[in-house]
Amino acid sequence: MTSASDTNPKRQHPIAQPGAAHQVPQAAGLNHNRKKEAIAQASAVVGNRVADPLPPVQPKAERAVQSAKPVQQPQTPVAETPTLQSKTPIAPKTPQPERRTEKPFGNTAPTGSGHGSAAVSKPSQSPPAPTANQKPPHAGPVRGGQGAAGMKNDAANKGRRMIPRPESWEDDISRNTLDDTPFTSLPSPASRAVADFENASRYRRIVPLLGESSIGHLLKKDAWPIPTAEDREGYSAGFDENYWLSGLEDYLKIMKIAKRHRVVPKTVLDFGCATGRVVRHFAAQSEIPEVWATDINQRHIRWLYEHLPHNVKPVFNHCIPTLPVADHSVDIVTAFSVFTHIDTFETHWLAELSRIMSADGMCYFTVHNEDTWEALRKEIDNENNRLIKSIVKIDPDFKQVLMEPMPDQRTIYRFTQSGPYRAQVFHSNNYLRKVWGRFFDIEAIMPCHHVRQTVVVLRKKSR
Repeated sequence: MTSASDTNPKRQHPIAQPGAAHQVPQAAGLNHNRKKEAIAQASAVVGNRVADPLPPVQPKAERAVQSAKPVQQPQTPVAETPTLQSKTPIAPKTPQPERRTEKPFGNTAPTGSGHGSAAVSKPSQSPPAPTANQKPPHAGPVRGGQGAAGMKNDAANKGRRMIPRPESWEDDISRNTLDDTPFTSLPSPASRAVADFENASRYRRIVPLLGESSIGHLLKKDAWPIPTAEDREGYSAGFDENYWLSGLEDYLKIMKIAKRHRVVPKTVLDFGCATGRVVRHFAAQSEIPEVWATDINQRHIRWLYEHLPHNVKPVFNHCIPTLPVADHSVDIVTAFSVFTHIDTFETHWLAELSRIMSADGMCYFTVHNEDTWEALRKEIDNENNRLIKSIVKIDPDFKQVLMEPMPDQRTIYRFTQSGPYRAQVFHSNNYLRKVWGRFFDIEAIMPCHHVRQTVVVLRKKSR
């Protein structure tokens, strides 16, 4: 800022004498200092509202007197920190197992333990404060996809445990996407001794379903290898004959129900097929020309197209509900142990499977319902029960919860926050009628028709 005298065109400066040291005129020096003060004051208010106004311009005489005094640089104003009220420190919370239930149906009242509530079934309690040598627990998990692996997502994830993103983005919605490990498969059923199957523990359950067929005749039709236990998700590990017989049992049950409802299949689809436990029997034991097989595990799908015949159409899908199948084109849709793990997008999947089912077709799905709950209660001390063991890892109090009636809704036990395979899910019969009944006509609910799981037979929704 300059005064009127600084800008007067008639102003004359003294002429420097030859040989004398050059001196800056006093007025010019003051003007330079004033500019520095203005710049300093303007920079001091960065982050504040506005700069303090400059003091009024003084006459030349007063400025000349003040020039002898050292110029004081303005200090940067410090923003005041609001005083926080003193509060008792709160001990950090340990993440509680996520047991989530949805709104009950009818007039079912919540039980005393809260298992019929619409929120988390069991109220969480604050744990004791950590000791001096104990690290405080994390506030809770952050779902995969909210931040890059090993990095915090700014202040939003401060103090929260990060779940690393998978190496490939596809594994957010599917499994083993980039796997190309070669398979080591086992000998085919046709190459094995018939007696090995007849002596298997599961054989006696097959006999009533065989009718006029013999087990030896059915074995000769299946010349494809059996996947290893690792490639069949651990089922019947070490008991290949029981694994094959379990698929045959489900195939025979499906065809019996289809015959009862006069469904003559030309196309079938196994939703969540794994490595073809049931699909191989549709291919070997029937004349159905088109057998679709879908799964979120790419390795399973690769096993199918490397080993099973060409009428099997393996499709590697993801957990976002969509299938590359034409409308009303599938006569039988099966899903074994699939809706027992779908915790999100369930109704979207129901609508999608209803879309592809033919007008005269049927669905054959398995669920955990009240009958499963009761069966688990009877095996509460069975250390070999995989389902109980898996849920106890999620909720250590599950055995106590199991002694009460199952909540009259959908109950979810989620064991991870990342990837597409995350939960154990229970459906009450009322939930099935209330929700699934909007997409299908429920023909039958068959308790424990698939080991401990209940089979739900569905037909096209009548208008």
